[in-house]
Amino acid sequence: MGCFCCKTTGAAKEPKKLVYSWVERKHLDPADYVMENLNGCTAYKSPGSIGGQQFVVRNCQDSNIYLLDHTGSVTVDDCQRCTIVLGPTKQSVFVRDTIHSTVVVACGQFRVRDCTSLKISLFCSTQPVIESSRELQFSCYQFYYNQLADQFVKADLNIWNNNWRTVYDYTWNEGDNWVVNEEPIFVQLSEELHKYGITNESEKSIVPLTKCNQQSGENCFVAFACGTEASRFVQALQSHETDLLLIKCNYSDGKDEKVFQERAKIFGNKKVETIIGLQIQGPHAISKCSAILANDFPQFITMISKTDTEAKELIKVFFHIFESEFQP
Repeated sequence: MGCFCCKTTGAAKEPKKLVYSWVERKHLDPADYVMENLNGCTAYKSPGSIGGQQFVVRNCQDSNIYLLDHTGSVTVDDCQRCTIVLGPTKQSVFVRDTIHSTVVVACGQFRVRDCTSLKISLFCSTQPVIESSRELQFSCYQFYYNQLADQFVKADLNIWNNNWRTVYDYTWNEGDNWVVNEEPIFVQLSEELHKYGITNESEKSIVPLTKCNQQSGENCFVAFACGTEASRFVQALQSHETDLLLIKCNYSDGKDEKVFQERAKIFGNKKVETIIGLQIQGPHAISKCSAILANDFPQFITMISKTDTEAKELIKVFFHIFESEFQP
């Protein structure tokens, strides 16, 4: 007896062929995503050579290592006296058992364990964590090469959400295991990488340079409805030599509807799709920021505080949800 469900008219359709992820990746050679056992040399991966894959750096000494492409995750193990520059990493970067080295990294999550004497130039979307480590020095990520901005987008990293200085220390011992360096860490760059436009210069960095709260000088709060406009304003602060410091910045959009709606109120009746808030600090901060906006960028959609008291209140309201996610 035939089955009604099996009856067909005309030629039978060929079933759709399933393609599994491990089949699509079968052409990848794992050796292309590992750098290990380097001693006294310079090695790099060029833009486009990693393409968001996982990468491993291990057992290297006295070497300069550059991954100039976006990655999925990176582990660094057992390295000594190395300079390690990592391209934007979507998920985690985990550094273990590494000593007397410099690490330049932009990532979603950052963790250090069992390390000593590291200089870390950091962009991190979440709170960086250290464990069983000492003599760590953190600074704000300041770096550039020609393809970096596109790689930040591919790694789903937003330049305005950098938590480099909110370190949480799991190490159970007395004493300071880490410090914040207000000045960007300088990295000696190989000449053969100049073809990629690579530089340490803060003026070219796509990530804004944020400083620690000085607890002195006037505060100013400025909000923008466009990331490009916020970047141009921050560049103007530097070029005009205003002596003003960018203390905090944060981005939000409709993905977090509750937070976004609360923040959007500062624009009144103006409809905005994104919001970038900046805390700026220094002598006569409000009048200097107002002058730059009025003279250089009158077409921008912005909101700026009118007094130091109003600025402090807006800063508290704008940043408190963002900062409450951190451990004490």
